Amino acid sequence: MDKQKTEKENRIEMSRRSFLKGSLTAGMLAAGGAMLTACSPATTGSAGAGAGDAGTAGSGDGNAGSRIAPGYANPDGIGIPLQPDRTEDADVVVIGSGMGGFVAAMLSKELSPESRVIMLEKNGFLGGNTNFAEGGGGFANLSPADARMKSLSECAARNYVVDPQLFYTMCLEQGDCSDWLFAKHKVPLAFYGSPQPLYEGGHGASAIKTLTPQAEALGVDIRLDSRAFALVLGDEYTVTGLQYKDGDDKVVQVNAKAVVIASGGMNNNSDLLKLYANQDVNKIIPLGIGQDGDGHLMVEQTAHGKSLLQTIDGFFAGMGTNSEPGDFNSDLNTAVGFQFSDIFVNQYGVRFYDESVSFIKGFGLTAISQIILAQAQAFSIFDESYLRKWEAGEWQNGKNGYDSATKLPRSDYPLQVREDLEKFSSMSWFYQADSIEELGKAIAADVGTFVVEDFVKTVEAYNAAAAGAEDEFGKPAEFIWPLGTPPFYAVKAGVNAYNTNGGIRINRSAQVTDAKGKPISGLYASGIATAGWDSQTYGGGTNQPVAIWCSCAAARHLVENCLGGTVDPNWMGDVHVTDLYEEFANIDTSGNPLG
Repeated sequence: MDKQKTEKENRIEMSRRSFLKGSLTAGMLAAGGAMLTACSPATTGSAGAGAGDAGTAGSGDGNAGSRIAPGYANPDGIGIPLQPDRTEDADVVVIGSGMGGFVAAMLSKELSPESRVIMLEKNGFLGGNTNFAEGGGGFANLSPADARMKSLSECAARNYVVDPQLFYTMCLEQGDCSDWLFAKHKVPLAFYGSPQPLYEGGHGASAIKTLTPQAEALGVDIRLDSRAFALVLGDEYTVTGLQYKDGDDKVVQVNAKAVVIASGGMNNNSDLLKLYANQDVNKIIPLGIGQDGDGHLMVEQTAHGKSLLQTIDGFFAGMGTNSEPGDFNSDLNTAVGFQFSDIFVNQYGVRFYDESVSFIKGFGLTAISQIILAQAQAFSIFDESYLRKWEAGEWQNGKNGYDSATKLPRSDYPLQVREDLEKFSSMSWFYQADSIEELGKAIAADVGTFVVEDFVKTVEAYNAAAAGAEDEFGKPAEFIWPLGTPPFYAVKAGVNAYNTNGGIRINRSAQVTDAKGKPISGLYASGIATAGWDSQTYGGGTNQPVAIWCSCAAARHLVENCLGGTVDPNWMGDVHVTDLYEEFANIDTSGNPLG
């Protein structure tokens, strides 16, 4: 056993046996009064473990016996406090530097200028997954009547397995949040012919670039390479700070009056996702960075309990598997997974839906991922003629929902697919043959249920539809491309997942709560780490708007209830974002962009 590992285990063991149990006992004795307060005061030099033995991270039995993700090996020891190397005090600590983190940190500091606000980012750069997001914000507050109807509509799009109270409250306040971000703080928007404006450039990196110097000017203490891993508790209903590891792997404890978790989802952590997701994780091809479920595990130290149902957010199919992923940014991935003209077969070798359904009004882009996940296995089929068309700019969809609007005309943006063929040809999920029958045999050699004869008949029927026959699933003729030019190819299709649905339970003030709605004092959560917004299907338009709204709600609440301050009624500023761009006159400002 190496020295570094031994030191880590010794620190964990010390925290279990002596340091934390004493702190927990003191916290439980004080629980009666502390539970009634909105926020806890900062303390010095003590950490609480939460209610129950934290367990030993990385043990052979995982976290068996721990309330934190039982069954998960937890190699990073998330949710398990340690003896700190140093301790400091602050007023507010924000975990994450995506849009949720920036809004929470900046608005807290803006409303309470004398407070000390720290924003922690575990990566060596700012922005997290907001760097890849397309847009965010409902750009006008809705009336109560319109907000009720809008929230019901959003619930219907998500099979009602969501919290209409959260949608309703966001609809009432979304315009104020957008005014603060896009008008007062001048985060630039751009109009690309899409239903809603997007971040300038079509991605959130421009927003982070705009906000960073403003946050620094406000006095927000921004720390990179700083991974928060455990909350500091007085008891299971009282958070008094957190612990993080700095770039030198030193444990820093920050005692604080409020903690805001804006750490994203968990789709980059396959081992954890297997315990929380209700899908076949091997078909999930994770996107983004750092979405490891850290915030979800930390709240499990508290009375919140286990994080809620985790499902997958994705738009289209993507090539590869969880253990052997393709490349989301490759043109071949865009070609074989995102086009209305693609043809998919399942584990039996037959088609199972109209691949252009997202083109048809009333069918959302987000339905595609669930259709693919509903099959035991799926394969995208193409041939040499498809390659030539893609190279000639004959494609319908970009790799994201709105980036098609930024690439008009299509002929100016040919898909470069030849190099990708060589790059991925050695993958276990890539197939090539000189005939459809031989292609089917190659797939059948790996997939026992795959019927070559049915596969051949499926392609013959598809080719007949391309020649004018009626398509079995009613696919429009313009999207039916015949398969007849060798070589023929197939790639195994999964779902490009950019985050998870579900997670941390919150109320209308973005306070973290227990299962009965009782708030955890001093603890808030924002963005896709939170629950209540999406269920089996991602309804669209929640990722960035939810982060913006949650953090605005959290900052206003914690300033008044944790810092003893007051919130200026004009906190959002004097200028409406809709007055800054004449293009807003032609769009529906009540909805949300893709996010």
